[in-house]
Amino acid sequence: MTTILEVQNICKQYNGKKILENVSFSIASNQIIALVGKNGSGKSTLLKIIAAFIKPDSGSIVKHKTSLKVGYVPETTPSHILFTPQEYLYHMGCIRGMAKKQLLQKIEELLEMFQLKEEKDTRIVHFSKGMKQKVMIMQAMLEETDLLIMDEPLSGLDAKAQNDFEQILARVRSKGLSILLTCHETKLLENLVDSVLLIQENTIIQIEGFDRNPTHRLIFEIASLSLLDEIIPSIEIQQQQLLVNGHYEIVTIVPAKDSDQILLKLLQHNASIKYLATVHYKKEQFSSHF
Repeated sequence: MTTILEVQNICKQYNGKKILENVSFSIASNQIIALVGKNGSGKSTLLKIIAAFIKPDSGSIVKHKTSLKVGYVPETTPSHILFTPQEYLYHMGCIRGMAKKQLLQKIEELLEMFQLKEEKDTRIVHFSKGMKQKVMIMQAMLEETDLLIMDEPLSGLDAKAQNDFEQILARVRSKGLSILLTCHETKLLENLVDSVLLIQENTIIQIEGFDRNPTHRLIFEIASLSLLDEIIPSIEIQQQQLLVNGHYEIVTIVPAKDSDQILLKLLQHNASIKYLATVHYKKEQFSSHF
């Protein structure tokens, strides 16, 4: 893949507090990158620097294409837009100086792509959060965009809207765009993301080894280890602890495809399930950051 943009040694402070320090990575063409990290780790700040809304204290954003266009989708959508989608997109295009014929053609194309043709004359104020999110992405794509930046695009969406959004991202990538987004939803990471960047201690760590066959981290309590050997003889125990009640707490990683059967067996033998979560990364130590 061809590199379209490089982030080089970006540093940023607010009120003397270090937010980003020597952050560097590159974005390739037709690639989806997820930027993850704890709240307040600097994810939104970094996106705004790449989108040229704020300036870094030092470092640079290098575009490998002089005409590279970046579209930006904020985390919060305006709550009281009185325009219809068609009116709003036309207004935004005029602000950007787009030619009328080109703008109208692009609006029709986007309404078709995002399946909003039937709602083109409905006031946006009446839309669901998921539909408003579509309009925000459409405005970011009015010009011929090369890189689409999205800040927490799935925040507050229900399960159906999240599934719809996955399809939208797939369609956007099919047009040749690259996407950089912040995201906590591991299902989206599993299905679509090519690369994951973790902001930790003000800098970037690239997470390698994205696992397309997720496993489950399972923690449970059981009366005896010998009983466990009878139930699931091949289970791989990562950690075990003798509790004050004489039972054992077991930590293990099990294949996702086998987890239902394993849970059923444990419950049938009076085991107590304490924790079950999907692990999408081979480097498990990063899982707590999603």
